[in-house]
Amino acid sequence: MKDNGVYAEISEKLGVKARYNASLASMCSYGTGGNASAIFYPESEDAVRLLDRTLRERNLPFVYLGGGTNVLVSDNGYFGAVISTSDLKGITVNGKILTAKAGDKISDIMTSALYNSLGGIEFLSGIPASVGGAVAMNAGCFGKSVGDYVSYVVAVSGIYPAGECGFGYRTSRFLTENDGVLSVCFNLDNAEYEQSENKITYFTAMRRRKQPIGKSAGSVFKNDGYFAGKVIESCDLKGLSEGNAFVSEKHANFIIAKNGATSTDIRRLIEKIKAAVKEKRNVELVEEIRYLGEFENEDKF
Repeated sequence: MKDNGVYAEISEKLGVKARYNASLASMCSYGTGGNASAIFYPESEDAVRLLDRTLRERNLPFVYLGGGTNVLVSDNGYFGAVISTSDLKGITVNGKILTAKAGDKISDIMTSALYNSLGGIEFLSGIPASVGGAVAMNAGCFGKSVGDYVSYVVAVSGIYPAGECGFGYRTSRFLTENDGVLSVCFNLDNAEYEQSENKITYFTAMRRRKQPIGKSAGSVFKNDGYFAGKVIESCDLKGLSEGNAFVSEKHANFIIAKNGATSTDIRRLIEKIKAAVKEKRNVELVEEIRYLGEFENEDKF
């Protein structure tokens, strides 16, 4: 880990809470991985901007982390700083416009939308993500993505209308350029309470019916012109294991981490799946999850 002294100095100077040589496992859905040199918890948008600028000026590596639902952290940890947006919260509604901070949960904005007779985002039901992470990853399912309902995003580097956010399949400019999402303005649809509630119930039930129980990061691979789960299943890879990680018997695009699983187990299983699918189906699977830290001497960030 890097010298904690520089991070402690920054924390004290900027008045931003921080932890040093701190575990990332509890911040990510797999519950695996090592420590970060420092984790900062800014409580205002101005604090995030100042922290971002300070770390860049000092050439210190850092990344933004929201709910950690789509991230695999190396067992070696991350040799840099993590900026957590978990303390940035506040939802407001004005007509059809709902504005949320990066740290607000997707479930919370859906509840606010429901009680203000707004809808459109019911398809996100059950996604355990923060607003910032969901927008940066352009999270979605059932043929829709969160970016479809974004009016504009306030990021560290500026304000971006939806057309300038670079939304693509599980990506955006905020992800590719390590530009922290601060708040998001959603343009929603008018919806009757009962109608929206029924949709939430429907999508939640569908998710529970299709997705396995256990520690996972959701879909591991992108559905890029094909359904990755079906391709993996066709290669008879359900149940394939590595250490304490295994391919779900219920949905082949999910890797489940049992107690005692490591990020190395999960990463090696991912590589085994990719190699088998390439050999048997000549399909090159591409990960949807993001890697944080060094895996086999390759830093994915």
